[in-house]
Amino acid sequence: MYAKLNERVDSLLEALTPSQISDDAAVTKFLDEKFDKHEKFDYDALLKTKGDTLRKGLKDLTFDPAEFETTPPYNEMVEDLFVQIKEDHADAKDALKLVNYAKEHRARIDDLLSKQSIKLDDLLYQKSLLISSDDYHTGFDRSFLNKDEEERTPETKTVTSVETINSPGVTNTPPKKAEKTEKEVLEELQVMPETTEFSKIPLGDYVKSGAYLVKHPWICTEQQKDALIMTAFDHQLAGDSKAARQVIHQSLLLQYIAQLCGGGPNYNKDATVKAIKLFIGKINDPSVPVRTGFLQDYENTFNHIQNRCELIKQEQSQASDDDGEEGEALIQLRALDEGTELSVDIPPEGTPEYQLFTTELPLEMQEAVKTKSLDEVNKVFAKYKIEDAEQILEIINQCGVIGVSGYIEDEHEFEELQKQYNEQQIQEVEEEADDNADADSSVVHTETPNTEDIVD
Repeated sequence: MYAKLNERVDSLLEALTPSQISDDAAVTKFLDEKFDKHEKFDYDALLKTKGDTLRKGLKDLTFDPAEFETTPPYNEMVEDLFVQIKEDHADAKDALKLVNYAKEHRARIDDLLSKQSIKLDDLLYQKSLLISSDDYHTGFDRSFLNKDEEERTPETKTVTSVETINSPGVTNTPPKKAEKTEKEVLEELQVMPETTEFSKIPLGDYVKSGAYLVKHPWICTEQQKDALIMTAFDHQLAGDSKAARQVIHQSLLLQYIAQLCGGGPNYNKDATVKAIKLFIGKINDPSVPVRTGFLQDYENTFNHIQNRCELIKQEQSQASDDDGEEGEALIQLRALDEGTELSVDIPPEGTPEYQLFTTELPLEMQEAVKTKSLDEVNKVFAKYKIEDAEQILEIINQCGVIGVSGYIEDEHEFEELQKQYNEQQIQEVEEEADDNADADSSVVHTETPNTEDIVD
């Protein structure tokens, strides 16, 4: 039924313009002209036309005849779909938005069919595990059976050495050891070598992928899927989208099969092999909804990983910038006193300081000093490691490139400063006069002759 409905919706979206699709009369006219307007779901007719091509699970369904009578024709169901979209979405009055809503509905139908098909396959498989009289048939008319490679391979592992060949437990020992090793690897989410090889099988070669999984069914687990898909992040972060897509595609094959067979800690080889054959058979058929759903999941997963990797790169870049700012000390020249500022000046030519400036300072720093801008000097300092910057700062101090000057914010402050200066000058003059007076009195005292001595 859904196939019939999707066929009509696809035809509408392909043949009509958005404005025509928004016109109910135009939709009805198109459907009635292109399709049988009386056609509706009829299970009996389906059995007659499809015959033995239907799957076993679809051959023995039963329906009440009254259900066929009340089921509307396909054309009418499609018309109702567009009416329902308009009722559910107020903005669907816009023709383009109506078309977008119809496409979204169409995609949901595909997703539903995909999930239902997988679920049906699972139910049919579970049913096949129950033996009934309908399942009895003549299997083989010969007493000799050729064992395939997947059955022969484990037998080569049973003979470990001459000393243990007669041991009753020798045939079971290697599988137990192998199972334990696989379990440890799975718990640590490490990619098994067999999984790595599987990830290299080209996209779309489902026959080859299926054959490989049949020989290595133990990798069809959620753990191996998770371990493998983590490597997709590594590829994408390295800029290799092609390798990321390859890994994602193969990891999803493992996931779908694991979900189908219930793969997990209780690994069952026979159940896994049957699930592999069942799923690969479905996905290898382009006409089956399972393949459409799988490929859509594949694209969605890649887009998610791609977007996540972009965020990871941004976070790493931001973290790197933060580490650069906070992790390493920088020399930056700033005045400590709010009432002063640092000035940048070139030493006078012909002086030892000028020669030191031109010979010892890096050219980049010389150019920054010539701008007489402290910001430019600090920009150059920011490029150097702390050890190199300290050496440059020492040369700058020797050259006298950086000076300290005061600055006046307003006229009142200037007057106050001038007053302080004048007072300081007066005080210095007075102190100097006092010192001179003291010195003069001392000299007169020592040079005045003693009259008593003269008399004597």
